[in-house]
This record gives sequence, C-alpha cells and structure tokens, in this order.
Amino acid sequence: MFLWTVLSLFCIIKYILHLTTARCKSIKNLTGKTILITGGNSGLGLELAKNVASRGCTTIIADKTDGAETVRKLIKESNNEYIFYEFVDFTSFKSVRTFAEEFKNKYKQLDVLVNNAGVGNAMGKTEDGLEATMQINYFSHFLLTHLLLDVLLKTPHSRIIFTSSIAGYVSNLNKENLKCYIHAALAMMSKTLAHKLRGTGVTVNAHHPGMVKTNIVSSMNKDGASYFIKFIQFLFWLWGMDTDSGVQTMLHLVTSDEDTTAEFFMNCKPFYQPPIVCNDKLRDTIWNLSEVYVNLKQEEKVDTVLNMI
Repeated sequence: MFLWTVLSLFCIIKYILHLTTARCKSIKNLTGKTILITGGNSGLGLELAKNVASRGCTTIIADKTDGAETVRKLIKESNNEYIFYEFVDFTSFKSVRTFAEEFKNKYKQLDVLVNNAGVGNAMGKTEDGLEATMQINYFSHFLLTHLLLDVLLKTPHSRIIFTSSIAGYVSNLNKENLKCYIHAALAMMSKTLAHKLRGTGVTVNAHHPGMVKTNIVSSMNKDGASYFIKFIQFLFWLWGMDTDSGVQTMLHLVTSDEDTTAEFFMNCKPFYQPPIVCNDKLRDTIWNLSEVYVNLKQEEKVDTVLNMI
C-alpha cells in the first residue's frame, strides 16, 4: 500500500510538472541579430545556442571551457557559419574585463545578452577575494553587463536576460550576507537595472527555467555533500526536466515581440516577483554594494554611460 501511494504521488507530481512546462511558440527568424550567451558551452546555455543558431543569428558562446568542438558541431547542424566561442573566466574580474574589451573590438552590436553562466557550489575564494559561487553566478555578470552596456544601448531594442530561480522566494538577503543569496541578488539586479534603463529601448528580465537536469545540480559539492544537497539532487533526478524543456522561457524572452521589462518570468510568462525584489531600498543598497565589490569605475556606472550615449 505504501509503495502504491508513493508511485501514485510521483506520477501526479510528474504530470503536474508536465502541464506547467510551457513551450515557446515563436518561430521568429533571427538573421541579423547578435546574441551573447554566457555559459553557452553546456546545459541551458548550449541548448539556447543550438536553437538561436538554427534561426540564423550570430551566436557567441562565452565560457571557460573550450568551445571549439561545440562551435564546429553547431555550424554543421545549423548550417550557420556565424557561431563563435570566446574565452572568459568568471572567477576573475580581470578576465571579464579582457573579454568585454575584446568583444567590443570584434562585434559592433549586441541584440541579446543572456547572463546564464553558473555553478552549483564552487568552493573557496577567487583571486578577487570573493566566494567563488557568488562571483561566478552574480558579481561577474553584474560587471559584464555594465561593461557591455554601451553596445547594448547603441543596438535598437536590445535585451538583457538573467537566469535566476524561484529559490529567490525564500531568500533572507541583506547587505551583510550579499555573498550568500545568488538567485535573489540576480532577480534584484535585473529589476533595478530595468528601472535604470527605462525609456532607452533596452529591456531587462529575469526568469526561472524550472527544475532542469544540468551539470550544475549533479556537480553540487560532490565530495562530502550534505544530506540537504543530496536530497535536492534526488528531487532533480526524480522530477527534473531535460534542457529542451528548461530553455523554453529563456527562448521566449529572446524571441518575443513584446517589450516587457522589469519582470520575473516562469513558464514563458511574467510571474509574481519574489517579495524581497519589491523592496526598493534594499535593492538600491545591494546595487551600491555590488558596484563596490566589482570595483566599478565611475565612467562604467549606468548613469554615466547613459549620459555619454
């Protein structure tokens, strides 16, 4: 009886997850567009690269792992020769700065910046003295977005997309523990930046892709993983979706004809913002602290860039 109950519960939850997994319905051709995908050499980033490359756009995969073979395969599969790999190490602000400078020397437009790169649980400190997971997932994207903002502003109707998570709904983020709560920080950055860029034509949104089986989950603290981490990994193994299903909301944000901004998306549509994201004062505090942590120069700040365009 107990086994039957467990199996029934599993089937019910699996069916509910299936029903709530939306599909991007857009068939838009992206020829002439330029899309930059951080973490584009694996997981959701790679799945997105496959899709947008097949739609004809210039696709740039930014990753620490060599993507030469990935590029070769994508060119062959999509018959699109405008697919490129660029090296960037998100554990190093110096590397992010070098990448941004080289990007602007090579590419003159940026229609979509997809801030997607992430790790589950990188251990230790970076060369910049920050907790590795937070720097890779949050701080380096904060810096990169600022460094590429001038290109985005010069490209009509450009978009910035952040991969976040519903984990932000249970965050206790504050100025003392900024280095701990990644997903809430990403969602807050997205909303703050969207407000700063209102009226410029640049839209900014965050999204939750769902419970997706990627190497981020499987690599979470393999050695000596806590029971909680193991439980999370078990749930993803049990109910997690494949990357094709998980990329749909991201793909919707890339291809949608709507100019929605400052939203948190799930299942290809705006969803309730995590409550903490609606705290304007805290968002400003976190933003200002982030500028300090990444050593942002005055001429790189949003207000200054806007005045220069």
